[in-house]
Amino acid sequence: MVKKFWCAGSSRVSGWFGVLTGVTLLLAVLCFLFHTGELYAGGFALSGVGSKAIGMGGAFRGLADDWSAAYWNPAGLTQLEESQLTGMLVFLSPRPEYTPDISYGGIDVGYRNDRLTYTKTETIVIPDFGGFLKLDAFEDYTFGVAVFIPAGLYSEWDLYNPTPAMDIRNQYPRFDHIGKLTVLDIHPSLARSFMEEKLSLGAGISIIWGDIIYQKAYLTPSGIPIPHENLLIDTRLEGDGWGFGANFGALYKFSENFQMGISGKLPVTLNLEGTAAQELYTLNNEYLRDMLLGNAFTRAESLQIFSLFALENMTAEPNAKADLKLPGDIGVGVAIKANEKLTFTGEVAVTFWSALDSVVIELDGFDPSGSPAENSTIMFLWDDITRVSLGAEYKIADPLALRFGYYFDPSPIPDSTFSPIIPDLGDKNSFNIGAALTLGGVEISYNYEYLMFEDRNIATLSDVNGDGTYDNYPGLYKTDLHASHLLITYRF
Repeated sequence: MVKKFWCAGSSRVSGWFGVLTGVTLLLAVLCFLFHTGELYAGGFALSGVGSKAIGMGGAFRGLADDWSAAYWNPAGLTQLEESQLTGMLVFLSPRPEYTPDISYGGIDVGYRNDRLTYTKTETIVIPDFGGFLKLDAFEDYTFGVAVFIPAGLYSEWDLYNPTPAMDIRNQYPRFDHIGKLTVLDIHPSLARSFMEEKLSLGAGISIIWGDIIYQKAYLTPSGIPIPHENLLIDTRLEGDGWGFGANFGALYKFSENFQMGISGKLPVTLNLEGTAAQELYTLNNEYLRDMLLGNAFTRAESLQIFSLFALENMTAEPNAKADLKLPGDIGVGVAIKANEKLTFTGEVAVTFWSALDSVVIELDGFDPSGSPAENSTIMFLWDDITRVSLGAEYKIADPLALRFGYYFDPSPIPDSTFSPIIPDLGDKNSFNIGAALTLGGVEISYNYEYLMFEDRNIATLSDVNGDGTYDNYPGLYKTDLHASHLLITYRF
């Protein structure tokens, strides 16, 4: 009877390692799917680029009158009256909370159930910068390069503690669910005005580089009787890759007081390559080892059993590749100048997150059991979302302006694939206030953002593609985020 359990278990373990490695890469990619701070806009995108634009709630496609137009609507670059260099720092202070409620068939398997858990506290700093030229010989044109981080992730969670009944031999790490992602967009852009500067058209090229670290614990059936029915595997993905895309835009001035812009970006496929390290925690139960050995029929079975109870954990590091599709978007915005001092903006934009339906992970190498690692398909099932933004700018005097903004942004992630590593809980309300001071050719601006997330309570585990691995983390989630945006611009 014991032999039957182990034989079934050894077959399952071999097959599962390939799947788990694939899950690691994809989720890593997912987490990565696009930065360096807990995400705070839809999916893993950030609120946007530019102190002025974010200060006006991201309602900027219809105004687009500074360097960040390269991100929002490149057609607006024609409105730059002078050449300029800009540097910006974003400071993020996320505060996510998670109370796990995870059990397998009603059995506690080691998650910190009913205990309020926080990520490792850390303030994240994100740089953006750009330079654009206005030349007398090409007065209808504006061109230059912006470099910004449009999306990413930073999270470290202590979510899992092996139960004593699991009898693992070696110490398990404290922070066991880690997601670190940086997505960098090198963005050359060109814009031109037509019809006596009433119409502007612009386009940019996205040269995107992404870097990711993703670590997560998995439990996989062992084929061994209770309480060793699950084996604990720690997985860590490290990798990077490149992708190429483009954005486009148009801006039309109906009058001096009213203009409208439309812009969008094409989807991007990131070609990610890296390694997917796995570590299976061996068991410290000599009685069970001897019992299994007594029922082993072949030398190969005995070697597998000795490996499962060895002093050192079983490890493997196959190579991993995945093509990850980043979503495109399209939006339309307006800008209304009520008078010389007051400007209102509004915008509606759709992001096509449904491109993240599934990803195939290709593995080259062996799993910890020594068997060839198997490819895996990971399901996301994300939804398209619509973001609504409003903004205002009031010029108190020539050197000083105040900015206000708000946006509403739902989450594209369904309960069935939700993970605390990507804590985009649900509907988000962002409130912004900022100011800009201009002295000669130098502008200094600051914006404060408070992002309030709707709580999310997930009740049941889900295996959306039937591969035997659960795709979500039930429990109660709460979070908010504070961000500061500091920018200096030099015009010449």
